[in-house]
Amino acid sequence: MGITIREIAKQAGVSPSTVSRVLNRKGNISRETQFKVISVARSLGYPVPDDRVQVEGLVAAGTVAIVYNKRLSPLVTDPFYGAVVAGIEEGLQQLGYRVLLRSIDGADGYAGLFEQDSAGNHNDGLLLVGCDVSLDVLNEAKERDIPVVLVDNESKEGKVDSVVSDNEAAAKCAMEHFHALGHRKIAFIGGPQNHVSLAQRYKGYVSALEDFGMDFRKKWVIFAESVELHGPEIGYEGTSGLMEMPERPTAIFADNDMTALGVLKALHEKGIKVPEEVSVIGFDNIEVSAHTHPRLTTMHIPKMQMGSLAARRLVDLIQGMDVAPIKTVVYATLVIRDSTTHLSM
Repeated sequence: MGITIREIAKQAGVSPSTVSRVLNRKGNISRETQFKVISVARSLGYPVPDDRVQVEGLVAAGTVAIVYNKRLSPLVTDPFYGAVVAGIEEGLQQLGYRVLLRSIDGADGYAGLFEQDSAGNHNDGLLLVGCDVSLDVLNEAKERDIPVVLVDNESKEGKVDSVVSDNEAAAKCAMEHFHALGHRKIAFIGGPQNHVSLAQRYKGYVSALEDFGMDFRKKWVIFAESVELHGPEIGYEGTSGLMEMPERPTAIFADNDMTALGVLKALHEKGIKVPEEVSVIGFDNIEVSAHTHPRLTTMHIPKMQMGSLAARRLVDLIQGMDVAPIKTVVYATLVIRDSTTHLSM
């Protein structure tokens, strides 16, 4: 089913009738509203004639592609990256850029990113979202001198712009909260360690154990084997196993909120009270975390701000400003809700 005028209207913040008038060149619509509607329509893949984009000087400053792995499709509904992309789109559209969403599958299917469309348009810059976008895309873009910014990812060589969160420090903050509540037996459930952000969160967990003089217990550390299995499933299975052990942890740190949902479900099914018997902390502060039972304590990442900062940085690169690579770090904050409490002695 194709994109509808109603969907365009919702994202552009206007009425469906306004969208219709803009696309059909009817009525007296401000240039600002026209540009907003046309930008949103094109970003959603709605067929807008090129001559309509350029009418009355309404010309986009350029085109930017948001590139992501196909496993995240549809990207806009992902609880974490959907908010990041909303920040990117808002920032780019305010700066007059047309935005395209492009999913790729591993190292394949990215050739079209570097080709002109039928109207002779090309991508002026790329935003690579997430850790599982093939670096082949980055290397090809460098060869073609196309600006790139990584989002929620970074290059080990440090020679490409990136916008990331302070994952390691944030994980240590979560552990500090556990420690302050009297917890010393803390388990960790997370995703695969080839994912940069997730590896940093695990590193923060291990570092905090050392800082607070707590024992590292390998049996209390559980990883999903792949990003596809990372989420409620590993949270549920991991917690079920932990609760069967002769010596159980009194707290569980999940490296994202979706994993924490599985943790809470497993504890509920086993009749283990949260937080009276086991405290739980998640990570990301996605919308659903405020509506779990009990409400989830978590680390908040300013996701839309990450997207907005990435958009602005990419436009600077496109315009040739301050081209030396920059790593931008956004700081996470602890959101204390109902899933953590003092350890009962």
